[in-house]
Amino acid sequence: MLNRKMLLAPTTLFVVLATALTFAINPVADAASKKTLKLLWSDEFNGKKGARPSAKVWSAEIGGGGWGNSERQYYTDKSANASMDGAGRLIITADRISNEYTEQVGTVPGTEDILNRCSECQFTSARLKTARKLSFMYGRVEARIKMPVGVGTWPAFWMLGGDLLDGVPWPECGEVDIMEFRGDISDRATHALHGPTTPKGSGLGAAFLSYEPLSNGFHTYAIEWKKDRIDFIVDGRVNGTFTVADTGRRGWVYNQEFFLILNLAMGGTYAGEYIDPTLNQAQLSVDYIRFYSVNGVGKVIKK
Repeated sequence: MLNRKMLLAPTTLFVVLATALTFAINPVADAASKKTLKLLWSDEFNGKKGARPSAKVWSAEIGGGGWGNSERQYYTDKSANASMDGAGRLIITADRISNEYTEQVGTVPGTEDILNRCSECQFTSARLKTARKLSFMYGRVEARIKMPVGVGTWPAFWMLGGDLLDGVPWPECGEVDIMEFRGDISDRATHALHGPTTPKGSGLGAAFLSYEPLSNGFHTYAIEWKKDRIDFIVDGRVNGTFTVADTGRRGWVYNQEFFLILNLAMGGTYAGEYIDPTLNQAQLSVDYIRFYSVNGVGKVIKK
């Protein structure tokens, strides 16, 4: 249930999620003139059509079920599920494996036996991460993204704390959801923090509402990240802010390196069990991902 505390802008509606701790939110222009942004890293996805994203930056996770999220896709490392379009964009494609009659309808090669390994999986898709290759600390993380069409889609652009790779469990490692989306609410994207003291499941969150489906065009989703504060920004407007005061000192686990994740899930605990049975393919389009220092603060760590 959403807390209907609404603040109107000329073309955008912003809402605070009731599942978050109480915090003041006044969407305001992201005052770039008052800060110095320096581009430290970017992926512009300028490769040839059909090429995989750079192996120096990205690795593909492989498997089904969504690691506890009850998702209905099987992640692959196939270019049919994640590749560049030749026009400067990365396309992540969720492709149906079989229809309701278990007849093969998918086009991704080498997936004929997926249902034997993952009986609940209905689609192939991709989940890309920069873990053990590239991580970030403080600064501004930004991506320009166009959402997929279809009930049951669940794309996300997010980060996990690097100490997860050293055995620290979730959510103690920390999670920053720069953007999440569910296809049955086509004009809303959400942001959240997860950590040891945030509400289980929901985390601390805020939502961005547009007056039209987010699949109609590209929007820019970003965070500006300081040692004691994270701002969530959509299309140049600050949409939500969380600080140490919201989590407590023990719960603020965001003073470490984080790595990026970009994926398109189908169904699951966030998007819901229902997936449009007529939906055979859905695509998430990413124009770029960029990382900036802000007033000299922020770094890229290459592994």
